[in-house]
Amino acid sequence: MSRSILLASIAALTLAAPVVAHADATDPQACSVTVEYSLNNVLRLSYQKDFVVAVDAPFSDDFSTATRFRFFDAFLTVEDGVPLVSIAFDADVSVFNAVAFGAELKVTDPRHGSSTSGNSGFFTSVPGAAGSHRTAYTLTCQRAN
Repeated sequence: MSRSILLASIAALTLAAPVVAHADATDPQACSVTVEYSLNNVLRLSYQKDFVVAVDAPFSDDFSTATRFRFFDAFLTVEDGVPLVSIAFDADVSVFNAVAFGAELKVTDPRHGSSTSGNSGFFTSVPGAAGSHRTAYTLTCQRAN
């Protein structure tokens, strides 16, 4: 009698395990993003935002000004059972230039978090926009609960 109870318990745990792993992948993610744009090594735009994103609740921030269009968006999907946070940043930084990029972060350690960062730059001699343009970002996410 006790052996059949033991076998039934093991079978129940085995069937329940994938459900628990799948539920973790779809949990909302608490994230933080920092973006810094510099012209000739002078910080011209700094953006920092803490946000929560879920599969059914994307995050969007319109931080435009009277003269500049600026947007940040984040989405959560699940890829092979792993949460995937995708971001898109688009910001006018001058009359002649805008910064735009996208990034993805697989949250492989949902309890302690995962992080990614990147940077890009260009140089131009166009009058009114001349100089070295640099943009750097950092994105960190972990399970929100």
